[in-house]
Amino acid sequence: MSASEPVPDEAPAQAPPAPAPVASPTEEPQTVPAPAAVAQTARPASGPALPAALLDAARRIADTHRAEHGTPITAAHLGTRMGIALPVATATLAQL
Repeated sequence: MSASEPVPDEAPAQAPPAPAPVASPTEEPQTVPAPAAVAQTARPASGPALPAALLDAARRIADTHRAEHGTPITAAHLGTRMGIALPVATATLAQL
């Protein structure tokens, strides 16, 4: 723009956004099926799915502890032995 051109007072008008479609009361909402990868993930309700390598290592440590001491390993002890946080160790024990 040059200094001799008038400056518009207002910005150009834009078209209003289109209204969202409204479902009638008789229509049921559509459900979307879960992706196959989510459906195939087997995990207990107690926590998130953990990597197989983590579970294998935890199982070896737990089995060794039971053989040496005759008692099951605690989550705190497993966490210390594996160098993982207590909530992760607890979830790991729950999945063993």
